[in-house]
Amino acid sequence: MELIREVVETTILTGRVKGSAPVSLLLIASPESGKTSVVLAKECAGIIALSDVTGRGLQELCKNHPEVSHIVINDLVAVAAHKATVSRYTMSMLNAMTEEGIRAVAFPGQLETFSSGKRGIIASIPTTMAKDGRAWWNKIGLSSRMLPLCFKHSTDLNIQIKAMITSGKMGPSHSAPNQVFKIPSASIAVFLPTKQAKRIQEIAEDVGMRMQEEGYRRLHQFRALAQGHALLRTWRKPSVTEADIEFLLKLRKYISYSRAREI
Repeated sequence: MELIREVVETTILTGRVKGSAPVSLLLIASPESGKTSVVLAKECAGIIALSDVTGRGLQELCKNHPEVSHIVINDLVAVAAHKATVSRYTMSMLNAMTEEGIRAVAFPGQLETFSSGKRGIIASIPTTMAKDGRAWWNKIGLSSRMLPLCFKHSTDLNIQIKAMITSGKMGPSHSAPNQVFKIPSASIAVFLPTKQAKRIQEIAEDVGMRMQEEGYRRLHQFRALAQGHALLRTWRKPSVTEADIEFLLKLRKYISYSRAREI
């Protein structure tokens, strides 16, 4: 699961790249695959983890927690299970947060404005639900605004996990984090050389064609991920290098809403 953990940490750090928007990540795997465990394995000042949320709750988070770049939703199924009017409003807020950001919302007798309403989302969903072409994220365009990471456990990994559980070396997935993932308190400029920028464009175009998309959003996402990965290596004068390109090359085969690759 180290690659998945690396992707999650890189995604969180995109929220600290100066001049870049935070990338949103959707982890797609069958139940018991450790999606939530990976995200919550370490405490981090840049995220807030939620089991459930409504559109109004998202607005309150944006207003009262400017330090948070990403909102973690443990299971999107819970959000979609609300009654239709509540669910649709929540989805519209998620859509706004991950693109232009929540700027202003009018209520009866009042107008609320948000100085920083743009946030990234890190969410989990079962593979079967992600494959549903009628799903809400396809209807409203959220599917291209989030980076889908679709994976499954290999036979070897499955055997290793069961052996660790049997030996008592692996506890319940809901155990409290015992590590801290440190992030910069302020945004940091990450240099992106022309050579690496062209490589990133090639990778993004390849993914866009495979997913039958124009690819503009994927290019923005991959540029931010490369810069976030550079921050994962160092905060001191970070620059995108071949190591960050190699990370994107490893990552791209897992980007899908329906085809799970073994880890």
